[in-house]
Amino acid sequence: MYARRIQIVNYGPIDQLDITFPFEDDIPKSIVLVGENGSGKSILLSHIVNGLISAKGIAYPETPEVETGRVYKLRSPSYIKSGKEIYFSRVDFENKLFLEEMVLAHPKQGSDVPAKLSGTDAQNAWQKIAFQKNDYYHSNFDSLNPDKTKDIVSQNCVLYFPPNRFEDPPWLNEENLKAKAQYMDLKHIEGCTSRKVINYSPLQDNQNWLFDVIYDMHVLDQNVTNIYTSALQVVRSVMNRTQSIRFGIGRRRNRHVSIIENETQIIPDIFQMSSGETSLLNLFLSILRDFDLCSASFTNAEDIRGIVVVDEIDLHLHSVHQYEILPKLMQMFPKVQFVVTTHSPLFVLGMKNILGEDGFALYRLPQGQLINPEEFSEFESAYRAFRETSKFSDDIRTAVENAQKPILYVEGTIDQRYIQKASELLGHKAILERIEIREVGGAPNLDRIWSLRQTNFIPQCLKVILLYDCDRNKPCQDEKNVFRRKIPKESSHPIEKGIENLFSKATLERACEYKPAFIDIDSERKKRRRGEMITVAEEWTVNEDEKTNLCDWLCRNGKKEDFQHFSKIFDLLREILEPDPSLSNGQSTQIE
Repeated sequence: MYARRIQIVNYGPIDQLDITFPFEDDIPKSIVLVGENGSGKSILLSHIVNGLISAKGIAYPETPEVETGRVYKLRSPSYIKSGKEIYFSRVDFENKLFLEEMVLAHPKQGSDVPAKLSGTDAQNAWQKIAFQKNDYYHSNFDSLNPDKTKDIVSQNCVLYFPPNRFEDPPWLNEENLKAKAQYMDLKHIEGCTSRKVINYSPLQDNQNWLFDVIYDMHVLDQNVTNIYTSALQVVRSVMNRTQSIRFGIGRRRNRHVSIIENETQIIPDIFQMSSGETSLLNLFLSILRDFDLCSASFTNAEDIRGIVVVDEIDLHLHSVHQYEILPKLMQMFPKVQFVVTTHSPLFVLGMKNILGEDGFALYRLPQGQLINPEEFSEFESAYRAFRETSKFSDDIRTAVENAQKPILYVEGTIDQRYIQKASELLGHKAILERIEIREVGGAPNLDRIWSLRQTNFIPQCLKVILLYDCDRNKPCQDEKNVFRRKIPKESSHPIEKGIENLFSKATLERACEYKPAFIDIDSERKKRRRGEMITVAEEWTVNEDEKTNLCDWLCRNGKKEDFQHFSKIFDLLREILEPDPSLSNGQSTQIE
């Protein structure tokens, strides 16, 4: 069961959102929702989940998760965006199934349809609200074709993991640790199911299901090897272990599902795993379990189709699990439509690394804007903060120890790309061939390297150059073989900060002709200060979310004259690489 489109108007922080979920050759891409707290990420998920639970209630009317005739998500005028009189939402699923709702601040009583809704699905909903009513709710799960709804739900994985999911740790309650694996109590009655959409703490269900799978494979000799192999693959990925891992079953008086490696029990009971490991295990074993309980056939994890909604997918996870393991586990299920929210820059960067930029879709709320990881400035700054750890120092030491030539450290990858492009256009490739150029993720990390000079970790034979942006308030200093410099500033150029200061106004205007979003411009204006009117000059800045795009364009289309002012960087490097011997005394020097 796939979601195809979601529309939300005037709901909470969301003004107007319309997302058509992307597919490639009928295979869904994972959807990652980002944004600040209160931007509407969970709100968006609630509308999708409401549809999933409604569909499941139609497919299995005898085991509803919400009371018959009720909905999972509340409808109330209190959710109408401040200053508005109406909210509307609609979620379209595959096979033309949909669910929509509308709430007015006051009874309709013959009011005209708001102009904003004219010609939209919202106008159709408006027209269906009774004269004295102020709300409307409708799905076609049962009215259009209930059998079709049942077919879809019974052939698809349908799961939701809320943000308050949690498994009690084994030390909290001894009985929890002693909980025995047991046969699942499956319902084989028409209209009933043992499947649940909402999963708060499914570890006991997953353990019982594993017990059934292992029992069937070894005792009844049933053909469940594929599902067992997929479950093992999940555990191996979660624990980052080798192929030698397998499941074990305790004896009759101590019946736990354990984990065995090289025939040694390393985890006596999966209840004893860490919170992060348990979170991942629950998520992906639940996918296998839910699809195994479907009526669809199973060969491997790539067969599983359906929708899995996860609020705060990075919950409880260590940085390694966020960046490496979680994206790899999601990659195991290419036909599952993951719709998730996150606050983790590492998870998004990991998704890009594992799936590629086109392998998933990243939306920023509340606007529902489709972005890429480089465009989301908060992710880059958070990633820089993550790198400010002891590991950063260790990485620098390793790079210095392995260096075969002088190292030039710059603030970011954009600086590195511009300098490399300028060397090609200006004929300075010979200088860059004599050095290694590396980016460190910001001026604070250049400061960290400067402070490391006092630990004598840099060999005397190696030169290290730290190149700051022109606007940094840093003195240019030499200490032994560590050189701190700033990019020379061009005071007549419109951009005052960053390496982009080296581009002339003519170059930037040509770039803006291609894409005006590259540069933000504050026009010249009058300003009163202490009773006196003063003129504030026009200010140009590179849009934070367009820095990479501007760099791409200039490196692709830039000419020699566009990069001519970068020659000062190469003059600076040449002075360090080929100094006047009479000025070298091995002492710390400050250069005015």
